[in-house]
Amino acid sequence: MTRISLEHGLTDLLRKSRDHLGVGDICYCYDINSPDDWRCRIKSGVKMMKLFEKRRQLFASSAKALSLWRKKAFYYNKMTEEVTRLFSLPVYVWPKSKMPSRLQLCIEQSGVASLVTISLPCLFSPKLSGRFMLLLDCQEQLEALLERMDDIEKHLMELQMNIVINYGDKINPLVDYNIVTPVSAMVLSYLASGEDREDVSRKLKLTMRGVDYHISLLKQVLGAKTIAQLIYQAGLCRLV
Repeated sequence: MTRISLEHGLTDLLRKSRDHLGVGDICYCYDINSPDDWRCRIKSGVKMMKLFEKRRQLFASSAKALSLWRKKAFYYNKMTEEVTRLFSLPVYVWPKSKMPSRLQLCIEQSGVASLVTISLPCLFSPKLSGRFMLLLDCQEQLEALLERMDDIEKHLMELQMNIVINYGDKINPLVDYNIVTPVSAMVLSYLASGEDREDVSRKLKLTMRGVDYHISLLKQVLGAKTIAQLIYQAGLCRLV
């Protein structure tokens, strides 16, 4: 699947949900449940914000919404307390008054009245979640949304399952955050398909020492002691 077809497919799904829910726009990312699960690679909140800013796998129902989200992510390092709440609250209404003034202006110029992030567990992985940021046009839209949150969460849960089934292997957040490097992910994929270390070395043009380095790193990140445990944990994280 090419990057263009991936973006086109996800954008189309998000547009349909935007129209169904009657909101201004929808942004989406497949995400980790909590940075605390990956402290071996994410040492601090500042590191987390920098990694999020560099993410490629962010999607939205319109180019305008995606641009605004990326601008907002640029300010995350100045909003550590607010961003941290994303990982503990299933529904989070962003307090614009606590945002940097330039970001507030950017949001107002985009015609957005409120931002609400809804976090839903991934039914296929206990360590991953789907995060939907809804862009609302007015206060009345926010009030109506909060009143029918059960229906909205049900719809978004179905959308999340659809996305993960069809695109999950292309947008895995562990790779997108570089918690698992792309090369390590390829080593893992070959091991899961039954290749031995020598085969992996030849196909990826790595030395045996290089293959062992990536295996050691993967074991540390995923908390495994053996190759069998490694593949099992990788499956729980939708890496294979």
